[in-house]
Amino acid sequence: MTKFKILTLNFWQAVLFLAVMSFALALFLFLLQPLPFSYVWASIRGSSGLNLFLNWLPLFLLMLFLYFCGAGAVSAATAVGAVGIGLGFANRTKIILRGDPLVPWDLMLGGEVVGIARSFGAAAIFAVVGGILIYVLVAVVAASVIRSERIDWKWRVAGALACVVFALAANRPLYNNWQLNANLHIEGNIWNQVNQFNSRGFVYSFIHAFNTNRVMRPEGYDPDAVLAWIRKSDTSGAARLAGQVLPHIIMIQGEAFSDISLSPHFDFTGFVDPLENWQELVHEGISGDLIVSVLGGGTAQTEFDVLTGLNSRQFAGVPFAFRMITDEFESFASILNSLGFRSEFIHPGFDWFYNRRNVYRFLGFERLVFLDEFDDATTKGMYISEYDTISRLIEMFAEHRDGFPGVPYFNFTVTIQNHGPYVDKFLYDGPVTEANFSTDLDFAEIDINALSNYFHGIIDADVELRRLTDYLQELDEPVVLVYFGDHKPAFPARLYDTFIPTFEPGSFEDLTRLFNVPFLIWMNDAALELYGVSHPSELKRDAGEELVFSAPFFGAFVMEILGLTNLSPFWDFNMELRRIFPIMTEMRSFTPCRMISTYMTDYPYNYRRNRLLLYRDWSYFRIFDERR
Repeated sequence: MTKFKILTLNFWQAVLFLAVMSFALALFLFLLQPLPFSYVWASIRGSSGLNLFLNWLPLFLLMLFLYFCGAGAVSAATAVGAVGIGLGFANRTKIILRGDPLVPWDLMLGGEVVGIARSFGAAAIFAVVGGILIYVLVAVVAASVIRSERIDWKWRVAGALACVVFALAANRPLYNNWQLNANLHIEGNIWNQVNQFNSRGFVYSFIHAFNTNRVMRPEGYDPDAVLAWIRKSDTSGAARLAGQVLPHIIMIQGEAFSDISLSPHFDFTGFVDPLENWQELVHEGISGDLIVSVLGGGTAQTEFDVLTGLNSRQFAGVPFAFRMITDEFESFASILNSLGFRSEFIHPGFDWFYNRRNVYRFLGFERLVFLDEFDDATTKGMYISEYDTISRLIEMFAEHRDGFPGVPYFNFTVTIQNHGPYVDKFLYDGPVTEANFSTDLDFAEIDINALSNYFHGIIDADVELRRLTDYLQELDEPVVLVYFGDHKPAFPARLYDTFIPTFEPGSFEDLTRLFNVPFLIWMNDAALELYGVSHPSELKRDAGEELVFSAPFFGAFVMEILGLTNLSPFWDFNMELRRIFPIMTEMRSFTPCRMISTYMTDYPYNYRRNRLLLYRDWSYFRIFDERR
């Protein structure tokens, strides 16, 4: 029987062994990502090796910590390697299957890795199990022939503490540093999160996400109150609506669509009024303002608010709220689907941006159309034109009516043409070279350029809105059109301060002045006939209600207008809460009479405070507890 020679490592040899093994593991995790070696080399060279160092250091410190805690050098390297390779493999598989990297949220939300494993075929599962067995066998053999010299317990305690202290000290400057993160080289489109993880490395990116993406459980969180409300809710709506004719619903979120052109400081006499059609249509429908959570960007935050009824302001600890939706999730679309609707989504942008290609499936949309299906479309201002977006919407609606007669249709479209930046935006598309408005304010030349280009884009949106309503009006099937903006355009603060006055800090006006966008609910004649009204406003339950409320209430408001109630406890609760606190910001909410509140404020009528706390807890419950 052959006897293996045992190699015993002294302290410094063990440290060197761990340094080499952790470096090999860091490099292997780079290579485990689904990309060629040339990409890995380009990202490492582009960051001058800093990304490789940042991925190596945590692995080395963890191996060293386990070594000081009593594990042999081989055992320490094996344990860290097993965890690292396991997570790295899950990251690789999730990218391949969903085009989305593995982040701490996936583990916190419960079972994302398990969900990925369920997608494996039998051959892949056997390969994984086989790989684990081989890894364990090699580790056992290595541990039997390579031993570590014992060191005094005092040195072990000191070494373990030193590892912890160093890790904590290095965390903020290295792994919780936005500037360092932004300076790391990225191969490919810098906004693609897969490219970010692939270039920066999985270990670094995972730790950075853990540092920067977190939501704390609300103080006094009470899931029992949520469950009690659900149990007592009336959900008879589906039975009541069974057999009834339901209207088609088309919902459009216009990129940077706003009504800032209506400011008295802008005069379009002798020019084209950017909102000429809009101002006519608001008289034909229900209109008001949404208070959104973003300014100049963050389009998906408004999508999240409107489609889920949750408030993205409450989840500011994640890079974007869609990040938290990792499985089937109740939404405006899924509720409509339960009534027999077919739901489709259009966005002429990248499918990976904000992880829309996965999220919209989870929200209940049957068909998703992204940029890759706009091959023959024209661009304007660097993006797919408003004309082509609305044309595709009309085409898909017609296809549905032909292919699914009698089936109600829901389409949610997010436009993109008027995305910023706006200086010289339409330079190559029939360029905006001169001001298309007059003003009594003293704007800088660059600001006049930006405003003129922005208004030029709004004109296109306004024209296409009229084209769409004209088309819908000719149909003999009832259609409800819902149109709203995602956020105000990306102008510098000094420009906004010029034509939108500032107010007392913390006041309602101050907290909402840059976050209000217009909305419109319009019906064709067939829809008016279906509901037996001459104007959509007749469907409002509260005739005197000022229609200014936070975006999370918008979906529920549309449902209420259309009589789609008692379908979901949460969405019915939203309908009620809007009447108590129509405006919700991060720390303050406002009653209809603009009374300021916080979650802990006492009220003459305590039910107000209880409702606000229940919404806060229910939102957390839906993300973290409902699907467990």
